[in-house]
Amino acid sequence: MNLYHTFKDLEFCIETLGMNDDQINEIIEVTEELGVRPRYFADEFIFVTGRGIEEDSKLHDPDYLNIAVFNAMFFEQ
Repeated sequence: MNLYHTFKDLEFCIETLGMNDDQINEIIEVTEELGVRPRYFADEFIFVTGRGIEEDSKLHDPDYLNIAVFNAMFFEQ
């Protein structure tokens, strides 16, 4: 990764995500290990509504991708 991308990643983490130094270090380490940029990681995998945990939990459908059901359908013995 070049210096330009590093600055853009830091700018994104600070300005867009509002991260502190520890959070920035963590996301940079994780995304480098995964081979993706922080913006891609955030856009694809981070879901933030700004509401409380109780409200956010209502947005998750536990049956959407039920691994036990999937395994039973395709790997039943």
